[in-house]
Parts: sequence; C-alpha cells; structure tokens
Amino acid sequence: MGLLDPINPLGEIAVDVLACGRAASLRCPPRKALHTAGRPPFTVVVDRADDVRFTRTVLAAHHPAAGRVVVHPTVSGGSRLLWHDIRHAVADGRPLRAPSCATRGNAPTQERSARAALKAGAVRRLTVLRAHRIGWGVWADLVALHRATGTDVTVVHHAELPVDLAHLLRHCDHRILTTHAGVRALHPPAGTSGEP
Repeated sequence: MGLLDPINPLGEIAVDVLACGRAASLRCPPRKALHTAGRPPFTVVVDRADDVRFTRTVLAAHHPAAGRVVVHPTVSGGSRLLWHDIRHAVADGRPLRAPSCATRGNAPTQERSARAALKAGAVRRLTVLRAHRIGWGVWADLVALHRATGTDVTVVHHAELPVDLAHLLRHCDHRILTTHAGVRALHPPAGTSGEP
C-alpha cells in the first residue's frame, strides 16, 4: 500500500490509527502496535439495553476541576462537532478562549484545539456518551486521542457492538465493561475525590 493510497472506501488517505474491518483484515495492524503501556486501555462500555442508569451515572461524574469530563455529543456525520463538544465540556460553562475557532477550520485543526483544551484542563478521563451514533472514523480518532495523550478515553455504546467495530477493537488495547457496577466504579459522582 503506497503512502497516498486510499485506506478506505471513502477515499481517505490517512488517519491517526488504521481503522480496519473484516474486508481489510490482512492489512490490520498487530494489537501490540496500538498498545497503551503503563496506563488503562481504551474503555468501551457496552450498554446493550440503553439503560438510563448508565447515562445518569456517567453524567453525574462530570467534574472538569477533578479532571473528569463527560461529553454527550452532537450527532453528525463527522468529528468536527465532537471536537467542539469536547472543548465546551472542558470549559464547563467558562468562556472559551477562542469561541469562533470551534466554528471554522478543518477537522485536524479542530482536533488539535480539543487536544490542547484537554491538556490545559488537565483532563485525566474523557467519557463520550451515545457512541453508537458516531462513525467509525470518530472511534478511530478517539482511540488515537487515548493513545497519544495523557487522557484516558471511555466511550459508551448504547447497543450491541457491530461486527466491524468489534474487529477494529481487536487491534487496539481495550477493555469492555457491560455492568452498571463497572460503570459506577469507573465514574464516581462529581462530589467525590477520584477514581479507584
């Protein structure tokens, strides 16, 4: 595969991590290539029944001052609004330094802005709800965010994992939680000091 060959049917030529599927499984990276040594793996909460307790527990853990940020994303076809939502969740009601930046610029610029906000806010855990409504490219971006920053990323998928997404996860360091108790342990209420 050449440097500028498309990596998927959409004609994209680059992403931070290779988003693979069963059709391209011969070109998938080995799992160790996407390992996050010395820290928790990318975390996927699978909420098959779309249990409201999962969402309430996660939302109650939003506490930017303690380094825990929860994003209920604006649903869109790309990642641009997700990066905007992350910046606003980190700001948590405070004015953003450059509010107009979120409405212009390409996706890499938006992502750099969100990464800078996470770093400036000392965010240790970022949780994205409604992950069953975001595209695989955004999942790949979130895996890359987890891998390349000091922020541990958790996504909450409110349905059964599709086969192709499960295949993507096989190639990155991840863990899957399926119980409400597991979600509670990972997302302490905002009034408490931290994570276990």
